[in-house]
Amino acid sequence: MSICFFTFCMCLLGCKNKEPTLFVALNNSETGITFVNEVVETEALNVMQYEYLYNGGGVGVGDFNNDGLTDIYLTGNIVENKLYLNKGSFQFEDVSHLSGVQGREGWKTGTSVADVNGDGLLDIYVCYSGLATEEGRSNQLFINKGKGDNNVPQFVDEAAAYGLDAKGSYSTQAVFFDYDLDGDLDMFLLNHSKTFYSPFYNSTKLRNTRHPFFGNSLYRNDGNNFVNVSESAGIYGSGLNFGLGVSISDFNQDGWPDIYVSNDYDEQDFLYINKGDGTFKDTSKKSFGHISKFSMGNDAADVNNDGVMDLVTLDMLPEDNYRQKILKGSDDYDRYQLAVDSSYHKQQMRNMLQLGQGLDDNELPIFSEIGQMAGISNTDWSWSSLIADFDNDGRKDLFVTNGYLRDYTNKDFMMFEVNEAMAKASAKGKSLFDDKGKKEFSKIIYELVKKMPSTKIPNYMFRNRGDLTFENVSNEWGFSAPNVSTGAAYVDLDNDGDLDLLVSNTNESLGVYKNRVENLKNNFIKIKLKGNDKNTSAIGTKVWITTDSTVQFLENYPVRGYQSSVDPVLYFGLGKSSKADIRIKWPNGHITENTDIEINALLEYNQSDSKPDNINGNEVSIKLFKEVTDTLGIEYSHHENNFVEFKVDRLALKQSSRSGPKLSVADVNNDGVDDFFIGGASGQCDELFISGPYGKYIQSTLDCDRKSIKVETLGSVFFDVDGDGDKDIYSVSGGSEYPLGSEELMDRLYLNDGFGKFTKAPEGVLPKAFSNGSVVAAGDYDNDGDEDLFIGGGSMPGNYPNAALGGILRNDTDRSTGAIKFTVATDNVNPELRHPGLISDAIWTDIDNDSWLDLVLVGEWMPIRVFVNQNGKLLEKSKKLNLSDSNGLWQSVESADMDGDGDLDLIVGNIGLNMPFKVSRKEPLEAHIGDFRDDGVLTSVFSSYIQGKRYPIASLSEMQEAFPLLKKKFLKHSQYASATLSDIFSKEQLETSKRLSVYHFESLYLENKGDSFQIHSLPIRAQFTAVQGIVVKDFTGDNILDILLAGNYYPLRVQQGPSDAGKGLLLEGVGNGEFLVIPNDKFGVFINGDVRDAKALKHHNSTNIIFSKNNDNIQVIQLVK
Repeated sequence: MSICFFTFCMCLLGCKNKEPTLFVALNNSETGITFVNEVVETEALNVMQYEYLYNGGGVGVGDFNNDGLTDIYLTGNIVENKLYLNKGSFQFEDVSHLSGVQGREGWKTGTSVADVNGDGLLDIYVCYSGLATEEGRSNQLFINKGKGDNNVPQFVDEAAAYGLDAKGSYSTQAVFFDYDLDGDLDMFLLNHSKTFYSPFYNSTKLRNTRHPFFGNSLYRNDGNNFVNVSESAGIYGSGLNFGLGVSISDFNQDGWPDIYVSNDYDEQDFLYINKGDGTFKDTSKKSFGHISKFSMGNDAADVNNDGVMDLVTLDMLPEDNYRQKILKGSDDYDRYQLAVDSSYHKQQMRNMLQLGQGLDDNELPIFSEIGQMAGISNTDWSWSSLIADFDNDGRKDLFVTNGYLRDYTNKDFMMFEVNEAMAKASAKGKSLFDDKGKKEFSKIIYELVKKMPSTKIPNYMFRNRGDLTFENVSNEWGFSAPNVSTGAAYVDLDNDGDLDLLVSNTNESLGVYKNRVENLKNNFIKIKLKGNDKNTSAIGTKVWITTDSTVQFLENYPVRGYQSSVDPVLYFGLGKSSKADIRIKWPNGHITENTDIEINALLEYNQSDSKPDNINGNEVSIKLFKEVTDTLGIEYSHHENNFVEFKVDRLALKQSSRSGPKLSVADVNNDGVDDFFIGGASGQCDELFISGPYGKYIQSTLDCDRKSIKVETLGSVFFDVDGDGDKDIYSVSGGSEYPLGSEELMDRLYLNDGFGKFTKAPEGVLPKAFSNGSVVAAGDYDNDGDEDLFIGGGSMPGNYPNAALGGILRNDTDRSTGAIKFTVATDNVNPELRHPGLISDAIWTDIDNDSWLDLVLVGEWMPIRVFVNQNGKLLEKSKKLNLSDSNGLWQSVESADMDGDGDLDLIVGNIGLNMPFKVSRKEPLEAHIGDFRDDGVLTSVFSSYIQGKRYPIASLSEMQEAFPLLKKKFLKHSQYASATLSDIFSKEQLETSKRLSVYHFESLYLENKGDSFQIHSLPIRAQFTAVQGIVVKDFTGDNILDILLAGNYYPLRVQQGPSDAGKGLLLEGVGNGEFLVIPNDKFGVFINGDVRDAKALKHHNSTNIIFSKNNDNIQVIQLVK
C-alpha cells in the first residue's frame, strides 16, 4: 500500500463524521523531506538588529534530472539549502551535497529555477541578504551540468562568471525572462534596503539616486554574460527600495513582458511597462487608484477568465478584531497627505485584488481594486500569493501564506517594553537603535526580543466562486493548522493532474500538501512548452484553453508569489467539460492552434511547430463613446479647500464636506442646446457654461464676491421660479466647515433674464435658513402650476452622520406681478420632512401614476424613503412598498420605466460592496450619537461586527482622543482589543443615544410592481464602488433603456483609503428589467476620478454625458452614432 493511499485512508478513519479535506498534509517521515528553515535568535542576530529576520525562505521546483518527476529546491536563511529528487509516490531523496547546491554560509532568501544558459537543463539562482559583508551577500547561480552518478544532477556556482553575483546586494528574489525578445533569458533582481531614510526629506533627490546595494537591477543577457542596464532601462534603484515581491506579465497586451514590483514601507509599488525599445516606464499612478502599503508577495493571473491580467498584492491586515486593534496603528491624515504630496502613490494596509479593466486611450492597463469585495483583503502578515485552479473547476483560486515569528508591531510591547528601554538609553545620552546603540545595547535589545509576543496563524485558501468573490475554504481544504509560513510553490508532484503545494515554514518542517481533487472527478489539461533558441522553457508564452463554458488564459512565468518558483508546466482545470481547443502564442508572436485536444493528459508543444499569426492585430473595435471634453472647449477643474473634517471629528468615517461638485443642466438661453451649472467648493466660484459658437462652451462666473466665495455649493437645480419661460437657479449651501447659523450656509437664488445672464435674487425672497444643505429637487407637488422645492439636509457640522434640517419650500410667487416668494410648508405637507435623514439625493417622480408628483429620498444611514402625494400631502409609504429595512449609505437615485410595463421603477446608487465592513440586517454597521462625555456635545461612535461580535471601529488612541476618560479604563491595547462596544460604554449611554444602522451596501434596481417594489441587485460590477451618477437612456439604439453609472468616493478614513474602483459602467437593458454589462473595450472610455454627478447633455445633434469630479477636471463623453 502506498504511503499516500495509507494517509488518505487514515484521515478518513480519523475524521469519521468530518468531510475529508481537499488537501492532506504529509509529514517528513512519509516524504523523507527533513528540511527545517531554523532561525535561531542571538544577541548579534535578531529582528531588532535585522528587521527582515523573519521573512523566511523560498521554494523552487523543476525537473532537474529530466526524469519526468518534478524535484524540490529549498532555501534556508541560516541552514543549508536542500535539493530533493522526486522518486515518485511522494518519496524524496536529499541530494544537496551530492549535487553541490547547499550554498555557502550567509543569509539566503529567494530562489528561481530557469534554464539560464539555454542548454535544456534547469539551473538554480539563489539570493543572499542579511548582515554579512559585501562578499557574503553575493548571489549564487548554480549551473546544471547534467546527471552524474545515481541520476543525480551536478551543479557548479558560476554567478560571477555570468555577471550575476550582484556582490553586496541585499537581494530578495530574481526572475528570468526575455524582456527584449531576443530569444534568451534576461534577469530582474529584486533588492531591499536595510537603512531607514526619512521618506519626505528631499524625497525627489533621494528617490532618483541609485543605491548600489539596495536598488533593484535589470540584467541584459548578451550571450556569454549579463550586463546591468538598470539605469538606461528606467528601473528605479533608490535607497528607499524595500522590494519583497515581483511578477512578470504582459499587462498591456502588446507582446512585451512588463514588471510589477512590490515595495515594503513608504516606497510605492511600481508597474514597469515595457516600451519595446529596451526601456520601461512606471505607470503605477495612472494604472492603479491605490496600492498596498506594506506590499509583500504578489501574483499576476486572469482571475475572472476575461482574458485580461489581474494582480493580487499582499499586506498585513489581520482578520480578527483583537489583532487589528493590537497591531494596527491609528489614522495619520497629515502623514498620509504629506506622502501623497511628496509624489508617493496612495497606499493602504491590506491585500488587494487589482482587477484588469483593459487599456485606456494611451494603451496603458487600467485596474479596479476590489479586494475587500472579493473577500481576500485581511489575511494577517502575509507573504506568498498563488493564483491557480486548485480544485480543477476552471476558476483560479488563491492561496496565501502568512505568519511572522513575533508580533513585531504589538502596540503594548512598543509602548511599554521598547519605550522603557529607549528611555534608559536616552538617560545615558545614548540611542538604543542607531548603529552604535545596537552594538552597545545588544544584550538589552536581545532581552526585548525575547519578550516580544509570538502568534501563529493558519494559512489561507480562497475558492473562486466565479462572480469576482472568493470563499474562505481554509479549513475545508486542509489549512487549519497554525504556522509561520513564507515562500510557497504549486506543483504536480505525483503527476495526477492536480496542483499540490509546498510551503516553507520558519522553525518547522516543510509543508507538503497532497491535492486530492481527483475525488471531485473534474477534468484537466497539462501543457508543457519547449521553446526555440536559448529560451528552452518558452518563458513568456501565452496559452488559451477554450471549452463549452469558458476561455482560460495563462502565461508561462514560473517565478510567482514570494521568493519562489512554481512548476513550469501549465495547468488548466476543466470542471466537467470534456472537449477543449488550444491556442498558444509564443514569445516571437507565432501561433500554435489545435481543436478537440486530448484531456486529462500532459500535452507537449514545441515552438518549432508554430506558424506566424495571421490575425490582424490592428483591428479596431467599435466603441460606443468617445472623449469630447477638449472638443467642447471645457476647461474647468474643481478645487477642494483645505478643511480637514477628520481634525474636527476624529471618529468620522468620511469627510462629508467633500460631497461636491454637483451639476445642473438646462437650456438657459433657449437656443436648443443644453447648458450647465457646476457649484464650487468654499473658496471657488460657481460657474455657468453656456453653449457658444463653433460648438464650444463659454464659461461665466456666477456671483463671486468676497462673501459668496466662502460658500460651498453642494446642490443646485434649474427651474422656472417666476413662470417667465426661462430657467433660474436655486443653489444649496453646505459643508462642515461652518457652524449652523453661519451666513455661509444660506442658500441662494439666481434669476435668469432670458438670455442666460443671472442676477442674485434680493434678500427676503428666500426664508432665513442657515442649515447645512446637501441637495435640492424641484417639482410641482401641489399641482398649482409652479415648481416647489425640497431641500435635503446634510451632516451636522462636526458630527457626522447626525443630519441637519431639511424641508419643503412652497413656491408662492405672484405671477401677475412677478413678486417671488417661498414659504416653508414642511409642517403642512409632512412634518417628518424636517428631519428625513442624511439626504444624498432626491427626486420628484410619479410612482403610482396618479398625476401627482411623489417624493423619493435616499441618503446615508437611512432607508430609501418614498412619500406618496395625496392631494398635496406627502405620506410616507416606504414600509408598504417593501423598503422599510433598506437602510444603506445611499448616494443617488433615478426613475425610469426600465421594464416597459408603463410605471416608473427606481435605480438607486449605494456605497458599494468594496468596503472593510460586511453588513446585514442581523449584523449592521452602526452609529451611536450621544453625549458620551456629559459635556452637552454630541459625538458619533461607529461600530461593526467582526466574527459575530460588535466592536468599535476606531483605534484605542482615537477613542482616547475623543473620550479622555478612557485612558484610565484602558491602559493597554490588549484590553481595548478585547472590548466590545458594551464594554466601553454603559448600557444607559448606549440606550439613550441615537442609533443609526446600515444593512445594505449594494446598488439596486427597484422594480415597481404597483403595490410594492421588488428589489434586484445590480450586476456585481455595479457594486465596485459608490454610485454617484445615474443616467438612463437608450444608448445602444434598440429602443430599450440602458443605465450608465459613475461614481467613487475618495475622502474616507486614511486606513480605508479611497473608494476608486469605478471606471464608469454601462448596463444594457434587455427589456425585462435585466441588464448586461457592456465590456470596457466596447464602452470606449474610462470615467476615472472622484465622480460626484453625471448628467445627459444635449449638444446640437449629439448625446453627451458630463461628469463632475471632486478636486478634479470635468469630463464629457459623446455617444458615437
